[in-house]
Amino acid sequence: MKSYFVHNGAVVLHVLENGEPSSTMPSLLVIGGLWEPAERAIPLLSNLPGHTVSFSFRGRGLSSTPYGGYDLEDHLSDIAAVVTHTGIEHYCVLGFSRGASYALGWSLQNQEQIKGLILVDQPPIHRSVSPETVDFWCGLTYQQVPILNYMRREALEGLGRDAEEMDFTSQLAQLKLPVTLFAGRNKAAEIPSDISEETLDKYKQYLSPFHVVEFLHSGHMIPDEEQQKYIAEVILFLYERGLADV
Repeated sequence: MKSYFVHNGAVVLHVLENGEPSSTMPSLLVIGGLWEPAERAIPLLSNLPGHTVSFSFRGRGLSSTPYGGYDLEDHLSDIAAVVTHTGIEHYCVLGFSRGASYALGWSLQNQEQIKGLILVDQPPIHRSVSPETVDFWCGLTYQQVPILNYMRREALEGLGRDAEEMDFTSQLAQLKLPVTLFAGRNKAAEIPSDISEETLDKYKQYLSPFHVVEFLHSGHMIPDEEQQKYIAEVILFLYERGLADV
């Protein structure tokens, strides 16, 4: 597994990359959730049979932390820097949680290069971040680790200042590529799913082809709560996209 840094202007981004591009299985670009560093994708990087890339957005993990620049387009520019450096083409994209909103924004602008999209438990909305939400995240601990160990307070405050709401629902029909939604279905989960029936209906109405994979023992944190099934379903998705070229 390779670990290195790329530049997006003055911003330095940490990248993890494993495997080599293949003619039989598309590469996968993993876009993590709000606070997730590249290392959170190591289970995918370590277990997928093909070529996988993950990275830490600005203000997360080992990436640098600018004072400003935390709106949607700023994060899309981070993705652009990683894609340009790695040179991946005809790849699939996976976005988890808030990362799925970045994945949607990126895919809508670059779908001619994208073979498929996996959205993991996220409505088609890039949300603004209130001061109360910033305080919540700054005080949150997940699996006994403070979120601020993964994402700097300055970056969370930057989201609070810069992030503007963007609802992608009306643009979903523009996506002409296979989309799969991973949805948590365990209503008793400590962190509940973000996919309501109303949200699911929106996806079904506007996306084609569209497929839903339900995770019955998960709430929102599917990559942790059902890790083996999560990895298996990602492999299946990539395998099917590879077969589509045969």
